[in-house]
Amino acid sequence: MRNLGKLLVLTACSTLLLNASDGASIAQKYGCMGCHAIIGKKNAPAFRGVANRNLRFNGSNAKASIINSIKNGSKGKYPNFTNSVMPPFPNISDDELNTLADWILSQAGRRGQGQGMGRGQGGGRGMSY
Repeated sequence: MRNLGKLLVLTACSTLLLNASDGASIAQKYGCMGCHAIIGKKNAPAFRGVANRNLRFNGSNAKASIINSIKNGSKGKYPNFTNSVMPPFPNISDDELNTLADWILSQAGRRGQGQGMGRGQGGGRGMSY
């Protein structure tokens, strides 16, 4: 029974890692990484900032909001990128959209865990947006 528990945990972790790598490869496939970074500023908001902002302002609708922005394009949603325009990607399959949106949202919880005064609990609302 103990081995079955270990197997279930290993399977769950493998599935999460597979989905994470799928999301990253979809982002590469459609050229998302040309404008977006995972963390830090490029020509468009970092995926961490996209995730944090959508979770903050859209709550349980965050995934639907991200999917809508990918399918239909986006402009002016982020303070440091008011003139940046994201083109629409209407031909991405629903499976890829869901995987990509899940991967983007998974970036939100990835904050530093230093031992400073904030203990890594900051909102990450700096230049990443």
